[in-house]
Amino acid sequence: MESIDDIRRKIGVSINLYNTRPVEDFEGLSPAEMRYILYDPFSKDSPLQFQKNIPSGILAQIPFLNQVVYLLQKINDNDGIKLTSTGSLPTTMVKDIYSQGFIKDPIIEAGITKLYAETSCLPIHLTRIITQLSGFINKKHNKINLTKTWKNKITTHNNQEILEQIFQTFCQKFNWSYNDGYSSRQTGQIGFAFSLFLLSRYGDIERPDRFYSEKYLKAFPMIRQDFSDNPFDEDDRQFHHAYSLRTFERFLEYFNVTQSRTEGEFLEGIKFIKKTVLFDKILCFED
Repeated sequence: MESIDDIRRKIGVSINLYNTRPVEDFEGLSPAEMRYILYDPFSKDSPLQFQKNIPSGILAQIPFLNQVVYLLQKINDNDGIKLTSTGSLPTTMVKDIYSQGFIKDPIIEAGITKLYAETSCLPIHLTRIITQLSGFINKKHNKINLTKTWKNKITTHNNQEILEQIFQTFCQKFNWSYNDGYSSRQTGQIGFAFSLFLLSRYGDIERPDRFYSEKYLKAFPMIRQDFSDNPFDEDDRQFHHAYSLRTFERFLEYFNVTQSRTEGEFLEGIKFIKKTVLFDKILCFED
């Protein structure tokens, strides 16, 4: 008769085999790896990791990082910035940041809206939100200043640590559904690291954005329920559009790790996605 310890050992082996087996719907990732992807993507044991000692020349090619650093330097140089009565950056600062050309807003560039208040330009509005959520600044008496925790790192240009902080904040603290009209709050953001894994594996050649959204939906089929209240949504089009907008246009392209082009007319066109050379110089997936 087997002892209790032998039974426990066999159960442990079975559980370990289950947790480490590749799963087809997860593109070969195991349940154990997917737990990190979903719940602890930036831990030291996660398959997702930042590259070590990213060269300054690479960091200098990340538009969103450059825009955040520029704002932080302005806050430091001016001994703080007084906000408007609505708690926004003043118009002069908004125009100053936009004139640097870090990130162009397609709506402004198309002449649909004019650059004026902070909220008139999504990339700048997002920059102010992320700097606050990242803990770089604090607000007192409607004025923002650098926090003591980050002031030295900012003034000594510790841009890799700033990059890692804003990237994690963007993924885990900022609500991706903010400022778009899609009903789902979780599309794209839940399991964002899985999208990064897909790009690391398939992003060397140009592929339609739907290639990634379909694999994402296969891994997280429960997302489809978020769009079930629209009986006129054919072929999960709203889901695919929401995923593509949030994952590529309003996230990864800000960090210059993906690039896109569109063939065809607006809304009916096909968007093609490819990772840039920066992707593998900034992020990696470890076995």
